Order: sequence, then C-alpha cells, then structure tokens
Amino acid sequence: MPSQETLNSTGQLVLHATLRIDASQIPAFLAALRPAWESCIHEPECLFFDVSHSPTEPGTFRFVEVWQGDQKWFEDVQAKKEYYVPYLEVTRPMWVGDRELVFTERVEGWSFANEAYLERTIRQ
Repeated sequence: MPSQETLNSTGQLVLHATLRIDASQIPAFLAALRPAWESCIHEPECLFFDVSHSPTEPGTFRFVEVWQGDQKWFEDVQAKKEYYVPYLEVTRPMWVGDRELVFTERVEGWSFANEAYLERTIRQ
C-alpha cells in the first residue's frame, strides 16, 4: 500500500554549514562570529540559527540556519549583508580547508523541539 506521506513545502530554507578552523583559534573564531551571528538572528527572515562544535574533532563547527526564503534569495540578498565582511576577513585565515554549505528545504510536520533543547536558547 502506498504511503500517504507527502513532502509539503514550508518555504523555509535550511542551510547546513561546516567549518573547520585551527583549534588553537577557537576563542578568536567565536569572538569574530558573535557580531555576525547576532546580526543574523535579528533578521526578520531568520527563523533558527544553531551553532555546534564537535567534541571529537576540535575546531569543527556546524551551523544549522533556517530562513524564510529560498536559496536564490539567500545567495542574492542575505549572503551579501555587510556584517559578514568583518567576520570573513578575520576568520578565513583560521579555516582549515573550504567551508561546506548544503542547502535543503524544511519539510512540514517533521520538526520537533523539546523544552530541554530550548532551555539554553535565545528567544525572541
């Protein structure tokens, strides 16, 4: 019997970014990231922005960003915001390899957040 599940679009872009930086530069990286991150989370299209760090691969950071828009909008509008310039100028020399960007679309009805996850989250 065929599944009744369908992929319903939310119109929400999910960006998974992986950056590998020199582990000795973690404090400087986070200091440079903070202003750009704070600017992003105040954009009306930014719905979610999570930063994580690998405990087994020091210096490997993963960002999960959810935006109201599509990849074209992100590349043409969001990615060109001026507040990325100082962040990139400071952090690019810290990168070990290229950053990896994967764009996907959020699927309606398949997201969950437990209150325990949200306890240490900045909320609007």
